[in-house]
Formats: sequence, C-alpha cells, structure tokens
Amino acid sequence: MTEIVTRNYENFFHGGDWVHQLGFCAPDWKQFMLEHHRLFGSGPYFYTTNTFGKLLYHGEEVNCSGLEFRASYGAWGSHSIEVVEQNDWSVPTMFTELNEEGVPGLNHIHMFVESLEEAQDACDFLKIPVITVGYPDLENALEKARATGADEAAVRANADKPSFMVADFRKQVGYAVQFITPSAKRLHDAIIGVKARWDGSEDHMFIKLG
Repeated sequence: MTEIVTRNYENFFHGGDWVHQLGFCAPDWKQFMLEHHRLFGSGPYFYTTNTFGKLLYHGEEVNCSGLEFRASYGAWGSHSIEVVEQNDWSVPTMFTELNEEGVPGLNHIHMFVESLEEAQDACDFLKIPVITVGYPDLENALEKARATGADEAAVRANADKPSFMVADFRKQVGYAVQFITPSAKRLHDAIIGVKARWDGSEDHMFIKLG
C-alpha cells in the first residue's frame, strides 16, 4: 500500500472475474462439509491447516502466533466452496467480524486481481475498508506448493508479499470480497478435476492437502 494514492482507481474492479468459489465459516469444518454433501451432493474435499507469518486487521498487526485456520475446499457443481474453522476466536479476523461464533455461515466471495497491492490502493481510493490482509507463513506455504505442484521458487520470491486480503463491501452490496491472484486458480481446477474421478463414496471424500 502506498502512502498517497495518485492513480484513479474508479474502474479498477471492472471486468474482474470471481473465482467461482464461495467462502464459509463454521465451528467444525468436517461436519459442515458432510452436511453440505448430504444436502447438495458436493465433494470431494481437500483439507489442510493454514497459518500466516503476519496478519493485519484493519491495518493493525495482530498476534497470529498459534492461530490456525482449519480449511477445506470442495467441488459444488462447476463451482467450489471453502469452509474455514478458526481455532482461536479471540484474534480478530474477517471471520470474527462477519460471522457469529459457533454458527456456520457465508463469509465472502473470491475475486481475482492481478496485484493485491493495487487492490489495496483501489480500496483506499474507493473508501472500501480492508478487514484482513494475510502474509505467508513460508514453511506452510511451501508445504502447500509441494502438495499442489506449485512453483516453490515463486513461493519463496513472494514470501514477503500479501497472499490474500478481504475487503468489506457490505455497505455497498451486502457482502465481503476476498481478493486473490490468478495463481490460486490451480486449487479450484484441481478440485474440479478430482470431482470428475470421484466415486462418490465417503471413503474417498476427504483428501489431505499438505
């Protein structure tokens, strides 16, 4: 983020594609996915634990030591869903701000941007509050890269850059948006690809991701 925004970002988000993924929060990620499968036939699901090297909440760094986001990603038709279980509710994040503790609910949609730094500047220009910005925990990120076949050198090169940000568009359109770069499409494509080969059984419903 720059101190002074000089570019006109009025149309920055025009033409951007959302990632065909909805983000949920739940007190028990596995129970959520089992219920989602029962109701909608979604699946299979990749699951993992995400940690971050640095986490900002409304621009202020919070203590994310020991903070874990137990996450699962699954296919839902031609789209995908994400559900996250935050282990420590005392740390302020987009989940504690937008969701009720102990109650499953929608948290955000995902949208591609080429640059998270520019997305931050655009939000500043448009006066859109940024709730959370996450920076990689390098070892955690490398583990995911090995599991998905991502470029480890690129992960190391981006270790000091934000990996995601969530902006609060509730005042304008009623929901939050998580911005990610196009490289994240690899996970969505993997989810849809596994769905085509899944036999539908619970024995093969959950797949560990790093």
